[in-house]
Amino acid sequence: MRTNTRVHFGLYDVTARADSTPSCAAAWPWADAEADLKAEQTPALPKYGTLESRQFLMDGSFTLFPDEPAGRFWGLWSAEQSDARGRFAAPPVLNIGFTQPHSSTGFTLHFYPPTSDWASELTIQWFTANSELLATAVFRPDAVDYYCARKVENYSRVSITFAATNRPGRYLKLTGIDYGVNLTFEGQEVVKANVLEEVDLLSNEVRINTLGLTLHNKDGLFSILNPDGVFSVLQHKQKFTVFEEVRADARAEKLTYNMGSFYLSEWRNESDTLAEFTATDAVGLLDGADHMGGVYDTTAAELAADILNGYDYDLAPELAAMAMRGWLPIGTRRSALQQLAFAIGAVVDCSRGDKIRLYPPPTRPSSHIGASRKWLGSKVELKPLVTGVIVTAHQYLPGTQVEELFRGELLPGLHQIIFGQPASGLECTGGAIEASGHNYANVQVESEGEVVITGRKYAETTTTVRAAAENLPANAQANLLRVDNATLVGPGNAAAVARRVVDYYAKRCTQEFKMLAAHELLADTVILDTFGGERLKGAIERMEFDLTGGYVASTKLVGARLANVSSDQARAGEIYTGERSVI
Repeated sequence: MRTNTRVHFGLYDVTARADSTPSCAAAWPWADAEADLKAEQTPALPKYGTLESRQFLMDGSFTLFPDEPAGRFWGLWSAEQSDARGRFAAPPVLNIGFTQPHSSTGFTLHFYPPTSDWASELTIQWFTANSELLATAVFRPDAVDYYCARKVENYSRVSITFAATNRPGRYLKLTGIDYGVNLTFEGQEVVKANVLEEVDLLSNEVRINTLGLTLHNKDGLFSILNPDGVFSVLQHKQKFTVFEEVRADARAEKLTYNMGSFYLSEWRNESDTLAEFTATDAVGLLDGADHMGGVYDTTAAELAADILNGYDYDLAPELAAMAMRGWLPIGTRRSALQQLAFAIGAVVDCSRGDKIRLYPPPTRPSSHIGASRKWLGSKVELKPLVTGVIVTAHQYLPGTQVEELFRGELLPGLHQIIFGQPASGLECTGGAIEASGHNYANVQVESEGEVVITGRKYAETTTTVRAAAENLPANAQANLLRVDNATLVGPGNAAAVARRVVDYYAKRCTQEFKMLAAHELLADTVILDTFGGERLKGAIERMEFDLTGGYVASTKLVGARLANVSSDQARAGEIYTGERSVI
């Protein structure tokens, strides 16, 4: 088997786009450059016919230009066309201001793909916040997507002057700007690549997938001592997308597997040509983002939208309408997501892609892992017997009495007051509440003095629900688990949660083994051939790949022994993997 690891590294200033304010006085007024050039993604662009020189071919591929162009995505369209030589009499200038200093290795400019129009000459100037010129560079693009390579640090304003177009008599059409470049590494450039994927089938924890990567670059791009290198502009959250290409032999079809998207968290220089990176998936980003919590009476869909606001995610439709009642304290978005997922019985998984996915763990086997795909040396362990579970159900009822929530001397400025328990109906003396929730209030104080906040505290009441394991041995010793701090579990869903926990712990067998990977994913239920002709039916909780060592996965499965099933029973539909019998 032959494999190749390919890594796409987005070497971008990840904060520049959101902080930018693009403007161009020479643009058509119906083209909203300020909004369009800040868009994270460019939509599909129609191939409009215009009155530009030799542009509107009568080949049926063009669309008539709209009578009302406002309100559509355009990017930047200059109001004037270039002349017969392709040059502008009054070159359009794009100015981009920022509220904070930024650093990047250059800009990737995206022009107009439908008609292959681009600017063939442009000048970029970088300025400080005090309008001091930091750098000037002239570029001559030769493609619709062009990287203007020039590392500049701590700029606060950029001016781009477009001198010419690649065809005469054309408008300037700029549809996007990336503040950096996407680099691709593969083959011998990828020295090491390890992907660790983990999932908690109960969502007792929301686990983070990680990437460990060592890259080689002969030009010293990653050398700390190289003044033209990129170490000085590396940022947290820069994106890696990893692919594994697999061929059974030289003549076989190449299969490409997306191993996921990861975001830079740590880096170091091993030598002048080697750099080591550690990155986490999108779930890891949630650890650095606060969630202010609150008291909820809503649906899973609405609460997921609140917790994952600004993140790309999918919530299974069968979970979306579930009622969510309870409380979330102030914490990270990851901790809030864990509470939601546990309450609705969802697996949280971000493997093999860039979306955070919430879905019920699959129960029907999707594949059969036979002995021919496994390495020797696997081990089977038996987890302790759990005889039952006690789940605490929480209710939060608004109080009727107004109580003092905070009293203290505060200096002038904005202060965030955190309450010891959730409250509503907030009122403040000595300051003004700028923003608030059930757990906090942001108070603006104009002059030093005493500030008092009052409101009605929520009262918490609790009940417990028990679920016992089935088919226990006659001499089983009691071993009860308690679930006390799931604050989105209430009387309405506590029984379902308890049964789900008991059912999970009934699957006592764990097997760790190394296998030749195929299409298996985290949380998949599979049939696994194990020792002595026995089989396990269980779910995959961990897969660890050494990608530069082949498409091989060190895997952990949690499940139960599968009773012997005859071929007749299998044909009758007792065991299937996907649509095919395992026997």
